[in-house]
Amino acid sequence: MKDREDAVSQRIMELRQEISSLRLEEYRRSQDILEALVGALPTDTRAEFVELLEALSEASPSGDRRSSDRRRALQIVKEVCRAEEPTNESGQPQYEHDRRVGERRQLDRRKMARNSGKPWTAEQIATLQTLVRLNVPVRRIGLKLGRSSAAILAKAKEMHLPLDPLN
Repeated sequence: MKDREDAVSQRIMELRQEISSLRLEEYRRSQDILEALVGALPTDTRAEFVELLEALSEASPSGDRRSSDRRRALQIVKEVCRAEEPTNESGQPQYEHDRRVGERRQLDRRKMARNSGKPWTAEQIATLQTLVRLNVPVRRIGLKLGRSSAAILAKAKEMHLPLDPLN
């Protein structure tokens, strides 16, 4: 019994040492990142950023001041990160195209479906049946037929087609 307690306490000590070494490693990594960030800042912004970090590190009862300091510090970090975005041959940020594609898709989702409120044609019904048999996702069927996902699900239910709403 005593041996088992000793083994457990020994294991607890080992785990505490591992945790403290992991925390130290994480602390060093954070410190390296922060040093690189501060090194990349222009001198005027660097002084402001250091002041903001010092203000944030102090325990302050004024939450309004801390949140504005936090917002400004995040804004500075964003500016540094934006300045270091990888660019392609055209000088445009590498991720700009991906961002624009995402925005376009988002706009597509907000548009009213082409056939919204219109009756279903025989061709659309046949296409729906074919696509359901091929197990095509509901959203893709909706885009192909110019209908919303809800309209596709409702029509499939009305026609007793086995359509998985999560598909």
